[in-house]
Amino acid sequence: MDSPRTKKIIINKTSKNGHPKEEANFLSHFLFCWQLKTVLKCWKNGVTDDNFTTPIRDHESQLVGDRLEALWNKENISRKKPSFTRALAQFLGIKYVLFGLLFSIVDTLSMFLQSLYLGKLLEYFSENKKLTAKEAYIYGLAVVLSILLRVISFQFHYLEIFSTGLKVRTSCCSLIYRKIITSKFATIQKNSLAHILNLFSTDLDKFETVFCYFHRMWSAILKIIVATLLFLSLSSYQGAVGVGIIVIFSLSQHFFFTRAAARREKVTKERDSRIHIMNDIIFRMREIKTYAWETPFAELINKIRRCEVTHMRKLNHIWNENNTIAAYIHKISIYVFIILLATTGTPLNPQLIFMSVNIYNLLKISVQHSIIAVNLMSDLKECITRIETFLLSDDESRVDTEKIEGIACCKIYAHNLTAKWNPSQNAAIKDINFILSGGQLVAVTGNTGSGKSSLLQTILQELFIVDGILSQDGLISYASQNPWIFSATIQENIIFNETFNQNKYLNVLKICALEYDISLFSHGDQTLVGERGAMLSGGQKARINLARAIYKDADIYLLDNPLAAMDVSVAQQIFTQCILQYLKTKSVLLITHNLKFLNYSDKVYVLEDGKIKFFGKYETLEETPNSIQEYNNKTVTKLSEKNYKAQIETKEHRGSHKVNTYTTYLFANKSKFFVYLQFFLFILTQVFINGSDAFLSFWINLRQNPTSFNTTLLQYFSEVKCLYIYSGFILIMVFLFHVGSLNFVECCNNCSVKLHDTLFNKILYGTMNFFDNHASGRIINRISGDINTIDEIIPKNMYQVARHVCSMLGVYVVVSAINYYMILPTLILSGIFYYCLQAFRPVLNSLKKIAATRKSPIYSHVVTTIDGLTTIKASKAQKHSLSKFERHQDSYNSIKYLHQALDSSYAFWTEFTCMLYVAVVIFFLIIFKKSDMVGNVGLSITQSLLLTSSIQYMIRIYGDLDTQMTSVERVVEYDDLTIEDINKSEVNPPTTWPAEGKILFQSVSMRYSPEKPYILRNVDVEIHSGEKIGIVGRTGAGKSSLINALFHLYEYEGTILIDNVDIKMVPLGTLRSRMATVPQDPVLFSGTIRENLDPFKEFTDCQLWNVLEEVNLKHIVSNLPSGLSSSLSEAGVNFSTGQKQLMCLVRAILKKSTIIVLDEATAFLDLDTDKLIQATIQKIFHKATVLRIAHRLDSVMHSDKILVLDDGCVVEFGTPNELLQNVDGYFYKYVHEYENSSLNNQTSI
Repeated sequence: MDSPRTKKIIINKTSKNGHPKEEANFLSHFLFCWQLKTVLKCWKNGVTDDNFTTPIRDHESQLVGDRLEALWNKENISRKKPSFTRALAQFLGIKYVLFGLLFSIVDTLSMFLQSLYLGKLLEYFSENKKLTAKEAYIYGLAVVLSILLRVISFQFHYLEIFSTGLKVRTSCCSLIYRKIITSKFATIQKNSLAHILNLFSTDLDKFETVFCYFHRMWSAILKIIVATLLFLSLSSYQGAVGVGIIVIFSLSQHFFFTRAAARREKVTKERDSRIHIMNDIIFRMREIKTYAWETPFAELINKIRRCEVTHMRKLNHIWNENNTIAAYIHKISIYVFIILLATTGTPLNPQLIFMSVNIYNLLKISVQHSIIAVNLMSDLKECITRIETFLLSDDESRVDTEKIEGIACCKIYAHNLTAKWNPSQNAAIKDINFILSGGQLVAVTGNTGSGKSSLLQTILQELFIVDGILSQDGLISYASQNPWIFSATIQENIIFNETFNQNKYLNVLKICALEYDISLFSHGDQTLVGERGAMLSGGQKARINLARAIYKDADIYLLDNPLAAMDVSVAQQIFTQCILQYLKTKSVLLITHNLKFLNYSDKVYVLEDGKIKFFGKYETLEETPNSIQEYNNKTVTKLSEKNYKAQIETKEHRGSHKVNTYTTYLFANKSKFFVYLQFFLFILTQVFINGSDAFLSFWINLRQNPTSFNTTLLQYFSEVKCLYIYSGFILIMVFLFHVGSLNFVECCNNCSVKLHDTLFNKILYGTMNFFDNHASGRIINRISGDINTIDEIIPKNMYQVARHVCSMLGVYVVVSAINYYMILPTLILSGIFYYCLQAFRPVLNSLKKIAATRKSPIYSHVVTTIDGLTTIKASKAQKHSLSKFERHQDSYNSIKYLHQALDSSYAFWTEFTCMLYVAVVIFFLIIFKKSDMVGNVGLSITQSLLLTSSIQYMIRIYGDLDTQMTSVERVVEYDDLTIEDINKSEVNPPTTWPAEGKILFQSVSMRYSPEKPYILRNVDVEIHSGEKIGIVGRTGAGKSSLINALFHLYEYEGTILIDNVDIKMVPLGTLRSRMATVPQDPVLFSGTIRENLDPFKEFTDCQLWNVLEEVNLKHIVSNLPSGLSSSLSEAGVNFSTGQKQLMCLVRAILKKSTIIVLDEATAFLDLDTDKLIQATIQKIFHKATVLRIAHRLDSVMHSDKILVLDDGCVVEFGTPNELLQNVDGYFYKYVHEYENSSLNNQTSI
C-alpha cells in the first residue's frame, strides 16, 4: 500500500516514461517499424524494471474496468439471469466482429489467389507449355504479392486482437477486484482464497490469447466453403471429397470438446484443492515447522497432486491426439484425392494436384488454428462460468444504516438485531439492543466465543442481518483483533488511506507507544515490515494496527480487543493516553477482557452465547476498582529529530541466461531414453512426410514426362504399385505420428511432475529466512500459475513447435535436393533467421521476465486485500486499494503489450524474409528452367509456400512457448534455495528424548538475517526438569525470538542443550516434534477439526473429546453439524481468536511432551476462561517443563521462576519472590505497573 507521498512520486515517475507505441504513427504501427527503434534503444541502454511503466491509453485498468463494470451492472439490473458472457460481448463490441470479418475475407482471398496463381504458373513448366516467360513472371509475382498481403494482415490483426484480449483480461481482473472490495468477508471466505487466486493466476491469463484465435473458427469454415465451391467449379469432385475429409474432422471437434470439458472440470477441482492447501502452507509456514507437520502436509499435497496429474495426463492425451490428427489431416485429404483420381482413371493433372496440395496445406493450418480456438473456447467457457458465479455471490442483507430520528446524539443504534455469518448457519448474535452515543466509551466483554467480535462485524455490515434494525451516523474507524499489516513501511501502514500530517502522525506514534520501538530500527518508520509484518513482534503489529485506526479522523472507533497482545504497562499507557484522552470527544466501542478498563467506560455490555446478558454502568456489575495511574514513558529519541532513509525493497529476481530452460525442462524426465526416443520419432515421422511428397512428385513425373524415364522403370512403377507404395508411406506416417504423440505426452507429464515435486519440496522445507524475504504472491505465482503453464500449456505448444521445426528442415532438404542452386539462398535465409533471433530474443527474454515479476505484485495485493478486507471497507479505503491494484495492472500491461508488439514485429520481418525466399525459388525456377520436370517444380514451390504459411504459425507458437518457458526458469530458480534437512543429524536421540526436559542456553545470540541487528544477545539460562518458567519483557524484548531459537527456526550462535544434547546435532523434525507449543498467532488450517487437532491420526475420538472438555470447547464442537468431522472455514474464521487459541492448546495437550511452550497462549481469553485454562495447564503439565510468555503477570506469577528479557538480553532470572525483593529490578517495576492496572494485587505474593 502506498502513502499519499509515495503515490505522488510514482505518478511523476510514470508520467515521464510514456509508452513507445503512443509516439508511432499509423504507418509505423501497420508495418511494425516503431518496434525496431525500441529494440535498438533496448540494445543500447538495456532493459530494466524501471522502463516502460506506463500502458497505452486503451489498456489503462481504470478505464477498461469502469467500462466493463458499467456493462455488468446494467446486465445485473436489467435481467433476472444476468450473463457475464453477454456483458463481455458488449464490451468487445461490433468493432471486434468487423475486424475479424475483414481479416477473414482478406486471409481467405490471399489463400485462394495464391493457389490459383500457382496453378497458372505451373502451366509454364508443363509439357504443353501455354504461357510465355513474361506471363510466368506475372503469375509468380502475383503468388508473392498474395503472400505479402497475408503476412501484413495476419500480424497486424494478431497484435490488435491481442490488445483486445489484454483489455478484456485487465477489465475482468479489475471487475473481480472491485467485487472483492465490496463483498462481505463471509462471501470471500465461502469462495476461498485459493479459488480467487486461481481466477487471477490461471483463468484470466487465458483471456490474453483466446480472442486471438476466436475468429479462426468461422474463418476456417469460410475457407472450407470457398474451397469446396472452387473444386466444384473446376469439375473436380475428388478435390471436394478431400475437403470433406477436413470437414468431418472439424465436426469431430464436438466429440473432443465434450471429453476435454469433462476432464478439465476434474483437473480444475483438484488444482483448486491443491492451491487452497498450498495457501495454508505458505501463510502458516512458521506454525507448520514448529509443529513439525511437514510430513502430513506433504502427503496431503502429493495425494491431491497424483489425482490432478492423472486427470491432466488424460486431458493432454485428448488434446494431443486431436492436434496429431490435425497435423496429418491434409495428408489424408491429399491421399484420398489421389486415390480417387487413380481409381477413376483420371489423369494426374499437375496443375490441379499441386493447387489442391497448397489448398489442403493452408486449410490444415486454418484447422489447427480452429482446434486451438476450440481448446481455448473450452477453457474460456469454464472460466466465464467461474467468474460469473463469483460475481453473482449473494451479498444481500437486510440492514438499515440511516440515522434513526428521535434518538439524540446516537452514533450506533441496534434494535432486536439478529445476524449470521452465513445464511445457512446459526445466528452469531441474537436480539441485540445496543446504543452508542456521541462522546461515549462503551466497553463490550464476555466469555470466549460469546459474540463480541461478531457484534463489531455486524456493525461493519460483514454479517448477514436476518432481523432487527441497525443504524449508524458518522465515519467509522476500525482496529481488528488480528492485526492487519501489509508489506510496506511502518509509516505507510499507519497513514494508509489518509493525508499525511506530520504533527498528527508523531502524536499518534507517541500515544500508541511506538516511538521507542521505531527508534530501535535502523530505518526508523521507513523500515519495511515484510509480508504480514514478518519483521515485527506481536505487540508491535498490534500497536501499528491500532495506530492506523487512531490516525484516521472518524466519529466512531471500533476497537476489537487491541490491547490483549501488549504487555501491561504499554496497554495501560495506550488506554490512558489514546482511548481516554485522545479519543475523549469520540464515540468508542472497545472490546476488552481487562476489568479495570471497564471501570472507565460510560457503559458496559456483557455478552453470552450471542445475547446481551448485562448492560449498564460498571459499578452495578462490580465494585469500582482503584483509579488508573499515569504511565511514565521511557525516554526515547523523538522521530522529529531524526531523518530516516527509506529502506529499499528487495525486488523479485528475474532470472538469468545461465540456465537453458528447454534442456532443464526436457531432462527433468525420469529417463533420458524417452527424450531421445522422441527426437528420433519426430525426425523419422518427417522423413515419411517428405518421402510421401517426394514419391507423389515422382509419380506425377512418371505420367507427365514418360520419355525422361527408361522402360524398365516405367513398367516396374505401374499405377497399382505406385498406389501401394504411396499408401505405405501414408500408413507408416500416421502410425509414427500417434506413437510420437503418446510418448511426447508421457515425457511432458514426467517433466511436469518432477518440476512440481522439486518446487514443492523446496518451498515446504525452505528456511524461515526465505519466507520472511519473499512475498507470498511470488511463491503462489510459481506454485499455481507457473505450474499450470508447465502442466498444460507448454506441452501443447512445444509439440506444435517441434513439428513445425521438423517441417521447416524438411522443406530446406527437399528444395535444396531438387534445386542445388537453392542451397546458397537457403543458407542466406537461415543466416537471416539466426541474426533476427539474436537481435530480438535477448530483448524479448528480458521483457517477458519483467512481465512475470510485475505479475506477482498483483497476486500479493489480492492476498493482502482479502486479509485486511474488513479494515479496508471500514476505512472507506476501497478506492485507495483499487488505485494500487490498477497501478500494478498498468505496470504489467505496459510491458506485456510491448513484449507482444516486439514479438509480432519479429514475426513480421521473419515472414517477410520467407516471402523473399519464395520469390527467389519461383524466379530461379523460371530463370534457370531447363529440364526441370513439372512434378519437381510443383514440389519445390508448394514446399516453399508451406514454409511461409507454417513459419507464420510456428513463430507465433514459438514466441508463446518461449514466453511460457519463463515459468520453467522461475520454478527452477528455487532449486538453489537452502532447505532444512529435517532428517539430517549427527546425533539420533532415543524415542524417549527428552525424558527430563532440562534446557540450557549458553551464550546464545541470534538475528534474523546477516544484515540485521541481533535480536538475542548472549543469553545464558539454565532451566531444570519440570520447572515452570514465566518469560516477561516489554514488546520487542526478544521473548518470541527465544522460542524461535529453541525450535531452531533460525540459525543462532552459541549452544542450546536439551537433556545435555546439543539441538544443532538433532534432526529438526525430531527436535520440533518432541516439544509442544501454542503459538502467539493461533492458526487453524482448512479441513476438519479432527485433521487440525490430530493430523497424524494418533488419537481416538474419545481422547480428543476428553481434551476438548478440559479446555472448555466440547460444548462448542459438539454443537457443530458433524462434530469432530465438521469442516473449518478458511483460516478458521468460524471460530473466535480465543477459541482458536484453545484449539492450539488442545494440540499441545495431546502431544504429552516434556517441554511445553506457551507464547501468549491465553491473550485473547476472558479472565474466567483464562483461570480455567491455568488450572488445566497446572494439572496436565505438572511434570513437564513449561516456558510461558505472557503479558498478564497473574498468568506467570505461579511459575517456579521468572525470566526477564530486555533488548534481547537476560536482565533477571529467579523465583518471583526473589525478583520482587529487588525494588530497583525490572520485574518489580513490571509488577508495580501491573498492580496499578489490575484488580489483583500481585505484590502480596
